[in-house]
Amino acid sequence: MRLRQALRYRFDNYMARGVGAQILLLAGFTASLILVTAVAIVALDVVPQEAGVDDTFGKLVWKALMHALDAGTISSDPGSWTFLAIMFLMTLGGLFVLSALIGILTQGFGSMIDTWRRGRSVVMEKHHTVILGWTPKVPTLLHELAAANANQRKACVVILADRDKVDMDAEVSAAIPKSRMRVVTRRGSPMTMADLTLVSLATSKAIIVLSPEEHVGGVAMLPTESDTVVLKTLLAISKIAPKLALHLVAELYDERTESVARMVIGPQAALLRASPLVSRLLVQTGRQSGLSVVYTELLDFDGVEIYLQKQPKLVGKTFRDIVFAFDTSSVIGVFTATGEMLLPPPLDRRLEEGDQIVAISEDDSTVVLDGKGPFDHGAIVAPPERRAPTPERTLVLGGGARLPFVLTELDAYVAPGSTTLVVGEVEPDGTPGAKLTNMRCEIKVGDVTDRTLLETLDVTSFDHVLVLSESANRSQEMADARTTVALLHLRDLARRAGSTVPITSEILNIQNRDLAAVAEADDFIVSNTLVSLMVSQIAENPHLVRVFDELFSPRGHEIYLKPASEYVRPGEVKFGTVCEAALRRNELAIGYRLAVDAREPDKAFGVVVNPAKRTSVALGAGDQIIVLAEA
Repeated sequence: MRLRQALRYRFDNYMARGVGAQILLLAGFTASLILVTAVAIVALDVVPQEAGVDDTFGKLVWKALMHALDAGTISSDPGSWTFLAIMFLMTLGGLFVLSALIGILTQGFGSMIDTWRRGRSVVMEKHHTVILGWTPKVPTLLHELAAANANQRKACVVILADRDKVDMDAEVSAAIPKSRMRVVTRRGSPMTMADLTLVSLATSKAIIVLSPEEHVGGVAMLPTESDTVVLKTLLAISKIAPKLALHLVAELYDERTESVARMVIGPQAALLRASPLVSRLLVQTGRQSGLSVVYTELLDFDGVEIYLQKQPKLVGKTFRDIVFAFDTSSVIGVFTATGEMLLPPPLDRRLEEGDQIVAISEDDSTVVLDGKGPFDHGAIVAPPERRAPTPERTLVLGGGARLPFVLTELDAYVAPGSTTLVVGEVEPDGTPGAKLTNMRCEIKVGDVTDRTLLETLDVTSFDHVLVLSESANRSQEMADARTTVALLHLRDLARRAGSTVPITSEILNIQNRDLAAVAEADDFIVSNTLVSLMVSQIAENPHLVRVFDELFSPRGHEIYLKPASEYVRPGEVKFGTVCEAALRRNELAIGYRLAVDAREPDKAFGVVVNPAKRTSVALGAGDQIIVLAEA
């Protein structure tokens, strides 16, 4: 019994060696069968005796081989019944061997195709962008990277994710169907060093580490779990390329994780915390109609972009002079030779050797010294007196992990004595209003899609309404559907009351934004898209992380939309005159918004970013100027 088990064990181990070992075993069995057949024929003396035919032992071996390979050979055999019986058994053995061989080859080819299908070969690319992980942000990322590399002949993006390669390839084709950019997918875990070696990190130009949103089985992942996955991925990267200066962009959730991530990967990595960023944009957009469109214009690769560039001819010039040295670009700051980002610097600061200007322009080739001037200074009006802020009432529908960030950002903007009502389907963890200083927060549990509940809230009595996506334990499509339903109810309630109230809604999938028939510039923040746009910009230009840190920071200057009547008199005026009016109050004008086009998606909801200073525009009641200013 033990001998039988031992033999079975050895046989199993041999078969586990693969197709080659199995074919070798069949070859040995076939050779043994042929030799046994030839020896049996000679031993039994049943060699066919035909005139002029002398069957030697070698010829008998050959005949046995032919019978093993071709069953039809037996039909032409002469000889006795004993000889025919032996050859018949040989033919049956050959049929068994051939059947087994076909099965082994089929299995081997199947395994080979499955290996190709899973994408396990090493990527042989240089200067490529690596994306680690797969989330709903990937299609937008690919679209933006394709736009950024449209003029590159050999642009390549490599994706490593624990997902079926065929599914990834299908979604890639749907995201960028006509792009020249090649996308290579590999299946594997970004947390595993062996899998990371497949994507050639050492020869890449940028690495993007995405924060996962769900486990492999589809179960939603907690924010702390997402950060744990990102940290382990960063640790694996640091072990693979410890001495290489990799350009890395990683997405995190918790600020407490950032210090650990810095320790693991070093100071050169760009660590992006998406939740505070999206929360800040939600609050800012809720208070300023059209701001989301401005940010989208700045972040995507289809329109204007932010560039850093040295201008030796401007060394020694003040920042005020530098602003008007460009006609088709809007200068917003200076990146000093010492590594300091000034957004913007004092107007009388002079450009020093090694400084780079930070400019908004159509392309890096359009950042040229083409300033025209002069402008109509007589059209500029005196700045109005600043009004004291008054308490506000804000309605927040929806909760989830983003709620604490939203309340914190909102508290920084409102005047003391303000109130906020939060309505969500579950009771928030802890006391989200405990650390608020300027406003009082009230929590109410309820379904935000319930029309009866919304009618009891007196929506039109609030100054601002924010609708947050409740994506916990539900798909993005369902979360967006609930947001859209709540938005439709709110718009209808406001219409029936004959009133208007600014409503800002968080949408996860940009395609779902078009489903709402009441679309306006102040209606939507597509959170995943905005994060994807920022990540793609930083991946292409590492210095932009410093620009975004300043631009989206709660301190310093921010983007505002202010009434045009506070800058220039009504009527037609050159945009350069608007820029001069803004400079007189230590602000930078970077565009305008026309009220007449505020409901036209094809015209960017009236938003124009970076118009040429020599361009004339008719500004009147309801029009706004987009400025970079202090709060």
